[in-house]
Amino acid sequence: MSEAIQLPETLETERLLLRVPRLQDAPAVNAAIQASYPELHEWMDWAVQPQTLEQTQTFCRDARERWLRAEDWPLLMFLRDSETLVGSTGLVRPNWSVPRAEIGYWCHTAHTGRGYVTEVTRALTTFCFEAIGCRRVEIRMDSCNAKSYAVPERLGFKLEALLENDARANDGSLRDTRIYAMFDLAALKTV
Repeated sequence: MSEAIQLPETLETERLLLRVPRLQDAPAVNAAIQASYPELHEWMDWAVQPQTLEQTQTFCRDARERWLRAEDWPLLMFLRDSETLVGSTGLVRPNWSVPRAEIGYWCHTAHTGRGYVTEVTRALTTFCFEAIGCRRVEIRMDSCNAKSYAVPERLGFKLEALLENDARANDGSLRDTRIYAMFDLAALKTV
């Protein structure tokens, strides 16, 4: 990572506070994962089985370490007015030499359909281009996950590729992966 690139510990949007996980967040994160497990299990490769609190504590501790080493930028999403956890997002698998980053996200089932993921993705995309100087921002998801791919389509990302038989789902089936990309902040749509 370039010395000039700094990833802040927090970022705010109109309705949300995004921040790097802390160990004390583990109970709330675990509760959100448990409540959202049926949906997470369908789409997220890490949701093979429900997480224990100890596994979530490890995630929070490791996420902070990855952020400190600038390996990626894991963030939890909280409602600004109540600090209610609504999900997780961040920049994953960055290549700081380009620079490029991939945005990942999941939303607590109780908070879906309210535009939080779109709001966060817009903010992270803007941050990538303005603060980091990214030349590429991408979002990947299972091709069957219409709610997930609606986000980049709504924001003006280009469907760049469909990788057939690219991943194995938790149920054992082969799945295709959609890759959306944006190369310039001017392409970002207002929603």
